[in-house]
Amino acid sequence: ENLPGVHKALPYLISTVRRNMVLDRDESNFINMADQRVVVLGGGDTAMDCNRTAIRQGAASVTCAYRRDEANMPGSKREVANAKEEGVEFLWNRQPIEIIGDLTGHVTGVKMITTELGAREARGRRAPRAMPGSEEIIPADRVIIAFGFQPSPAPWFADFNIALDEKGRVTAPARGKFKYQTSNPKIFAGGDMVRGSDLVVTAVHEGREAALGILDYLGI
Repeated sequence: ENLPGVHKALPYLISTVRRNMVLDRDESNFINMADQRVVVLGGGDTAMDCNRTAIRQGAASVTCAYRRDEANMPGSKREVANAKEEGVEFLWNRQPIEIIGDLTGHVTGVKMITTELGAREARGRRAPRAMPGSEEIIPADRVIIAFGFQPSPAPWFADFNIALDEKGRVTAPARGKFKYQTSNPKIFAGGDMVRGSDLVVTAVHEGREAALGILDYLGI
């Protein structure tokens, strides 16, 4: 993942926004996909943003690989349709297992394994299972990683009795005596740290709801 040519989704998108808004005139900070074979890993809305941004930058090709089928992907169906219209190729039921580089240390491809869908998980989507012997290498000059967003609980949470669930997310129920109150009655939380990776507008909404919970707690 540390090879030259491998990028995380958010720094890539932010560099494009800053350049388009003329907030950063340093070309060395701009991640440009022009004339590159781009592979985007992920199936959410962030991945769709990366797909379409790379296309508009003039990428030679953009391939989006997702470990489930189209029906089970988390991204907006409209965003997927728009990405297809702009020329993005989708590889369904492909799970990346290794990023390949050449002798110079630059990325040259992504090793994928084909998956099949098994039983449904708690959130309703069917779990992918790798099929042994189905490995293949997808050539790539650039790879964008648009999945794997996980909570990063701070070390001090334990010192202040802030309970976490099994995935490391802060426990702060939306419904209760005080909205979004954690196990420490003086601390409230919302957004991705509570629900997992989601939209910015959702985090903003939950922040406002948590503020209302704080006002109720204070009796204001």
